[in-house]
Amino acid sequence: MPIQERQDIQGVNVKAEQLNALMQTIHAHHEKFDRHQLDGLLGLAYDLASLIYSWTEKEETIVLANEDTQREIK
Repeated sequence: MPIQERQDIQGVNVKAEQLNALMQTIHAHHEKFDRHQLDGLLGLAYDLASLIYSWTEKEETIVLANEDTQREIK
């Protein structure tokens, strides 16, 4: 089994920074948002968190497969 190419971390770093900024905004201004605005912002936060989680799951799969391949080569 060939070594798989690792994912680019820059994209997930941008998503993590966006999530961080969004959560800081929600925390700082949550009393000023109405229910619908807060629902929309939290939905966006869940979407960003889901993208980050999916990236880490895929990266873990790649790393484990590469480790298995390295063990098979030795």
